[in-house]
Amino acid sequence: MADFMRRTGLTPTDMYPTSSGRTFIVNGPASTIVIPGSYGVPTIAAQRQCRMQIDTVAIDGKGLADSWRVTAITRNGCG
Repeated sequence: MADFMRRTGLTPTDMYPTSSGRTFIVNGPASTIVIPGSYGVPTIAAQRQCRMQIDTVAIDGKGLADSWRVTAITRNGCG
């Protein structure tokens, strides 16, 4: 997990224990999509944010960022 954080610059916003280790939640930066209005149609704007669920397993009992090996990443809302 520490390697993931170093490479991406992203830190988890939440975590919960699982039967095999921990799952960390990482929210990426929000992006705004704007569709300009025309011919009487108003401008439409929407925001989306990339959210990643990172499944890990413990590689030692210390509980530090280096103690978790990433086994899977599930992304939602990412470009």
